[in-house]
Amino acid sequence: MLDEIETGTTIFIDANIFLYEILDHWRYAESCNSFLEHINMGKYHAVVSVLVCNEVFHRVMIAEVVERYEIEPKSAVNYLKKNWGVVRELNKARDAMLNIDAIENLEIVEINREVYGIALECSEKYGLLSNDAVHPVTMKKHCITNIATNDRDFERAPWLNIYKP
Repeated sequence: MLDEIETGTTIFIDANIFLYEILDHWRYAESCNSFLEHINMGKYHAVVSVLVCNEVFHRVMIAEVVERYEIEPKSAVNYLKKNWGVVRELNKARDAMLNIDAIENLEIVEINREVYGIALECSEKYGLLSNDAVHPVTMKKHCITNIATNDRDFERAPWLNIYKP
């Protein structure tokens, strides 16, 4: 991924890039970690939305519950709803969010009603699921055409330059 990106490029980061690094994915963790380090050092400027942050927070929380309590991923949300006190004991997701927030040259942008409304059209046009449909709209709002992701669904939006780990 890093070989293809010019220094100074502004790039939107999808949740899977953070998740590969945080959850130490056997294949992609190293390249994603290197990419995030390059952002932190100022080689690239990165943008994420609060929605991306929320996705990362949720998925890391679920992964921690699955690992810690040895339950099936499909049962994790119900487990947490019934055992809400467990949420207080989880720290991996909170730590992950603090680490993301500490990355230099990473801008976290808001999503407003206008973005949400256009995302409905984007979903229909490109066949993107709800969260994914918000990303291209957020990118357009901030004049970004580059996205770091491993989600092939974004290939249906021909104006995006996709960088994969």
